[in-house]
Amino acid sequence: MMTERPESRARNLALAGLVFECLLTAFLVLMTLWTKSEALRALTFLSGCGILIWLYLALIYHQRVLVQEEALEIEQLRREREAGIAAGAIFDLDKEELLLAQRRLQWMYRWLLPIFTILIVLALLVCGLWMWSWRLGESIRASNWQQIELTNATLAIWFVGGAAFLSFLMSRYASGMARYPEWRMLRSGASWLMGITLGAVAVSGTLAPLHYAEMYAPERVLAYVLRILLLVLATEVLFNFILDFYRPRKPGDEPRPAFDSRLLGLFSEPGGIARSIADAVNYQFGFEVSSSWLYKLLERAALPLAGFAVIVLFAASALVIVQADQQAVIERFGVPHRVVDPGLHLKLPWPIDIAYKVQTQQIHEFRLGDAAPPDPKKKEEPLLLWTNDHEDEPHVKVLISTPELEDYIRTVAATRPASEGDKIMGGPTFSESGAAVGVSILRVAMTIQYQIHDAKEWISTYKDPEAMLRAIAGHELTHYCASQTVERMLGPERSVIEKELWKRIAARADQAKLGIDIKFLGLQGVHPPKETAEAFQDVIGAEQKRVASIESAKADYNKRLSEIAGNVATAEALDAAIRRLGELSNDPSATEADHRAAREEIRTLIFGDADKKIPPIGGLASGIISRGRAERWALENSAKAEAIRFQALMASKAVAPKTFMVREKLSALAKGLAGIRKYVVATKNKVDIQTFHLNLQDPVNAPLNFAAGSE
Repeated sequence: MMTERPESRARNLALAGLVFECLLTAFLVLMTLWTKSEALRALTFLSGCGILIWLYLALIYHQRVLVQEEALEIEQLRREREAGIAAGAIFDLDKEELLLAQRRLQWMYRWLLPIFTILIVLALLVCGLWMWSWRLGESIRASNWQQIELTNATLAIWFVGGAAFLSFLMSRYASGMARYPEWRMLRSGASWLMGITLGAVAVSGTLAPLHYAEMYAPERVLAYVLRILLLVLATEVLFNFILDFYRPRKPGDEPRPAFDSRLLGLFSEPGGIARSIADAVNYQFGFEVSSSWLYKLLERAALPLAGFAVIVLFAASALVIVQADQQAVIERFGVPHRVVDPGLHLKLPWPIDIAYKVQTQQIHEFRLGDAAPPDPKKKEEPLLLWTNDHEDEPHVKVLISTPELEDYIRTVAATRPASEGDKIMGGPTFSESGAAVGVSILRVAMTIQYQIHDAKEWISTYKDPEAMLRAIAGHELTHYCASQTVERMLGPERSVIEKELWKRIAARADQAKLGIDIKFLGLQGVHPPKETAEAFQDVIGAEQKRVASIESAKADYNKRLSEIAGNVATAEALDAAIRRLGELSNDPSATEADHRAAREEIRTLIFGDADKKIPPIGGLASGIISRGRAERWALENSAKAEAIRFQALMASKAVAPKTFMVREKLSALAKGLAGIRKYVVATKNKVDIQTFHLNLQDPVNAPLNFAAGSE
């Protein structure tokens, strides 16, 4: 055991490690901002968490220096007391009451160590979970990764390599001191620095292919590994912290910090990996497990076994197994080298040659558009209607040309007066700007099935070829729909539209050298969005009502003309002939022959013409003509009868004028007194009154003897 104040030396190393860790963290922060490397970001977080470790070691070893000084002072007091130099009540105290620094050290072991352990676990969890722009499980080919462009990779290789070398020297020096029992706690800081050293070497190694071959994948994979390492270390420290409560202890044992990583200690311990495992197991179980033959065998054979495993892995990476429905593109230093068919093939080991397998015999399918995540609380609709919620179906909203709406908007704009604001500001009016465009929004769901025929073009042309194909399909669909009308998109020409889109997308895919053949393109759904579906249906309903009203008016038109003229054609021809006659009446240049021809045409349409096979008019007009003819004949016959009667009266007047006059008077008197009761009274004088009884009864109805004149 060392006797020359070893605690001071350990404290100085802990302070030096704290300063080095702070400077290293600041350097890595600057390098991260300079290069924008995600792997350097993870290494910075790892170095920042190491500051807490060295801070704890500096505090502990400083307190142990105080304990050592306190022990020397107590020993000096004891000697003076024995020599009788010092006397007084103050020197009569118990030795335990004088060990204030020792009690404070025990307090630090009991409380400060758990506090620092919890802080380190929280720091590792925060740095591993929430300090990133990309999520765990996200592909390194995702858009978040593609937006990160690394810069200054050449100089970063040398700077990070130099930092790794300095960290390695510091770690080896601390590991050498940690072999002694007095400085065993320094092993936690040394292990952490060794982890930073390995991470820095790996970062330099991944920046090299980025600079020379523009390969971003190794740096991104390392960022993934280092981020997962932060979470693994947090889990290990927490696990050690919990197990430390159940580990058997001997009185006076120095506690081993939970943040003394056994995982990182495998690389920092100079005795090898097997010895590090043995020490960790010995510490956990409390006895010498490493003295068994198994650990001794592992200690001797660990390095050859690890080398053999590495050789086997590199040899296995030289084999490529291609399935029956695949082709493999082999890249050499990031450049496509050759394409191999199904079977077993040889290539140079990773990372010289890398094989990318492509499903060339499989039909690939994707649905264009975005789909909302399914809502488990939403009730599933039995039917997919325009007015139903089916947002889980991928769709694209496109603009459709509506010429009728544009004409209407421009007509309204031309007749709309300028607003007061336009007049005040002096700007163009709504009609002058011409900004109104008649368009409609439709919701289109399109499915595309394709097959890869050239694996090399599919792999090497674009980073994400399917995303490029989606972009081409979306662009062509949007561009095509902008020149179509709503009636054509929703009408019976769906198959024609699909064939046209198929040809356009296939031509663009060939132009982009995607190496695919489109096998199927289908429009699964074309309809308005839900928020406009009801208004769209109202427009369709209004159109149907308009058509129904027109058809009803046409039916009423045909009915009325048929009722009037017997058929529609005759009525329309008669209406046209009457209009022509009216126009001729108002035309001073029209001749009599024109009038006569027009009247003859009307007569022919009304009464018909057997020679020209024109039937007479029917319907209500035919009845009116028939009644007019009957009334004409009645009037003519009545007038003729009156004329004949008048001639007979004139003849009788010439023969007997007086008799004719008496008869006419009596006839007029009879007509005038018709329907009036008559009384005949004859008187000779005022006294003698004679009454005459006139029997005006028809003799036929009189008694027989009276009728025969017997009385």
